[in-house]
Parts: sequence; C-alpha cells; structure tokens
Amino acid sequence: MRTGWMLLGLLAMSLGAQAEDGRYQALPLAGAEGGKGGGRAFILDTREGHVWIWSENELITAPDGSRRYGTGFIYQGKLRPGTQPGKLIEQPPR
Repeated sequence: MRTGWMLLGLLAMSLGAQAEDGRYQALPLAGAEGGKGGGRAFILDTREGHVWIWSENELITAPDGSRRYGTGFIYQGKLRPGTQPGKLIEQPPR
C-alpha cells in the first residue's frame, strides 16, 4: 500500500509541474553588453509579468564587500499590459 501512495504522490507532483510548464519564457540576449562577456538572457514570468535578466558573468558584491564575477539574476520589474501595441504606459506616482 505504501508503494501505491508513493506513486500517487509522484503522479500529483508531475501533474503540478505540467501545469507550470511554459510559465517562464527565456530569450537570449545576443551581443548584449554586461560583465566581462558571457551569455545573457531575458526571462519573463508569463503569468505575473515579472522580468529578470540572467547573466553568466555578472559583477557580484558579497555581504563582506568583496567583488567577483559570477552567475546572477537581476530583477527588472513587473510588466503591465496595454490596450494596443506600442502604447506607452506611464509609471504610477510614488
């Protein structure tokens, strides 16, 4: 019976992963400047509109103040949908 519950749990987990499939979309940023070279990508959360830039070689500052190059994500903000293509959306007042 224990094996049956394990299989049921694995099935539920795999169905949950399928529901999330395609939520995050990544586009390579070929030729973009940043760090000391390396790959970069634009990452979009298609459900919530959050955007990140992933960089293979980003300048990182550690809590102790030391700096080095490494892999990092830079949060860019949240997108808001417009009513037509090319529409400029003003930032809300702070």
